[in-house]
Amino acid sequence: MITIQGIILTGCGSKAAPEQTARWVLSDSLLRTLVVDTATTVSADNEMLLTGKISENEDKTARIFPMVSGIVSEVKVHSGDFVQKGQVLAVIKSPEMAGFTADQRITASDMATAKRNMEVAESFYKSGLNSQKDYEEAKSNYDKAVAAYNKSSAVLEINGGAHQTSYMVKAPVPGFVISKRAAESMQWRPDNSDPIFVVADLKDVWAMINIFESDISGIREGDPVEMSTLSYPDKTFTGRIDKIYNVLDPETKVMKARVVVDNPGYFLKPEMFVRAKAKRHADSNMVSIPSRGIIFDHDKYYVLVLTTARPGVAIREIQIARTVDNRTYIASGLKEGERIVASRQVFIYDTLTDQQ
Repeated sequence: MITIQGIILTGCGSKAAPEQTARWVLSDSLLRTLVVDTATTVSADNEMLLTGKISENEDKTARIFPMVSGIVSEVKVHSGDFVQKGQVLAVIKSPEMAGFTADQRITASDMATAKRNMEVAESFYKSGLNSQKDYEEAKSNYDKAVAAYNKSSAVLEINGGAHQTSYMVKAPVPGFVISKRAAESMQWRPDNSDPIFVVADLKDVWAMINIFESDISGIREGDPVEMSTLSYPDKTFTGRIDKIYNVLDPETKVMKARVVVDNPGYFLKPEMFVRAKAKRHADSNMVSIPSRGIIFDHDKYYVLVLTTARPGVAIREIQIARTVDNRTYIASGLKEGERIVASRQVFIYDTLTDQQ
């Protein structure tokens, strides 16, 4: 415990506004118990408080548009479900699928017939019973039949690859179903403007941050960003600005910046509101100290500066430029290298000013 006997008054002043030159000698035993910070000149970090919204990573999102028309006969998933690549999401009864199957079967039959005709023509040609022209014509017909079969098989494969009248809507990527428009008995047309499903990999997400006009000059790609959400107020999410959209929304007058955020626990979900702190290094340097050593009294800020000539302290008024996290940047009142008391300073300050 600090006692008043550990401090010897050698200066004087007013309690409401102590003189900057007032000094008090501290005993060696008291000095040994104090935490001391040193004022240093560092890059003047800047911090801006912003807002934004979580969205899916568009580079890892699949919007699914079935390429056939028909009636949705079965829906196998719901919004929010996790699905694997290739998993069936819905089934569409489609007459087009029946047509694709019929085309593939017809072309397969035509190819088999053309092959037999070519083999017969080749045999007759080798026996001298047929001309070379007849053989080449039969071979050309076979090549055309093969091409038609390959085309019909490719169309069938693209649309499900099975001989059936149903179109299987499958997930092209693993992820969460973040949008679902499919419902049983609904009619689907391939010219619909909205996807029937949206599947997104949420292992990393985008935070779309709003930048007001007054803050645009302070934002650069690569700046670190810390974010918090209403759902997890005690959890901090970090990322860096990887893209700045250099256009302003005509209605809100804000510019968007994109932050890629790792999301291994799936805490962040699309449409979540976030509060963000964007940090950047300024081009200028300023004297700074840890914020823990600052004293606020009578609408002014003070620190206890350790004197070098004698083992004592001087109460010094300072002007604060700004505080970022737990570090305060000093506009005036401190010089680089000066040492300040960073523990029990409020008690010492009150003791000293009470003695005046």
